[in-house]
Amino acid sequence: MIYGVFSDTHSNLEALDAVLGFFEDLEVGGYICCGDLVGYGPEPNETLDRIRALKNATVICGNHDLATIGRIEVEWFNPYARAAVLWTREKLTPSNRAYLESLVAKLETKDFTVAHGTPRRPPEEYLLSAAQFRENVPYVKTWPLFVGHSHMPLVFKQAGAAPIEPVFLEHNQLVELGRDAGGFAPTALNPGSVGQPRDHDSRACCGLYDSDKGTFRIVRLDYDVSSVQTKIRSAGLPEFLALRLAYGQ
Repeated sequence: MIYGVFSDTHSNLEALDAVLGFFEDLEVGGYICCGDLVGYGPEPNETLDRIRALKNATVICGNHDLATIGRIEVEWFNPYARAAVLWTREKLTPSNRAYLESLVAKLETKDFTVAHGTPRRPPEEYLLSAAQFRENVPYVKTWPLFVGHSHMPLVFKQAGAAPIEPVFLEHNQLVELGRDAGGFAPTALNPGSVGQPRDHDSRACCGLYDSDKGTFRIVRLDYDVSSVQTKIRSAGLPEFLALRLAYGQ
């Protein structure tokens, strides 16, 4: 089956529509969402409505989602993120709040594992180093592992005695998952961020996972950044949140 993999939408409806439209054109068989559906952006309810309507979707929450529903203290956030969380709290419909409350930050299925940050500390730890990957391997029963949180498309692979290094993925770059006796070898895949990329590429970022072939491919998609910037400013959200979208930071 081919899955559309995405993360860190952050209430950016234009970027999400570009990604979901791409997945729909490919007729993907399922969806994997690695959390942070809201926060930062200007359209949390519309974003959640789109994601809730997806069929055969595995969706988890992230730290911004948890802060929005009051399960993480906003004092841990920088001023821009905190302002957006507090604004989002006031805007959420009751049904969308209940939806966020129903999500967990780590989920294991029979075919893969999803965690927002890491399986060890799902809501908050970033998976960015080889040491972190090695330390988190015991916390995963079913590979591959899909993560978000860092807003950067990358992969960690364990292949025998070869050194483990994070590999940052470019547009259309294909990764082949290794196999061992139990199925896929330990591999962590990050599809980057739909709504707020931070790898200096402003295009929306997502991934395609082929569970039959054991491959993962990163895709970058253009969307109307200026429209989102206008909505951020009209909502009274911090100007920095609008500016950063143009630079992929």
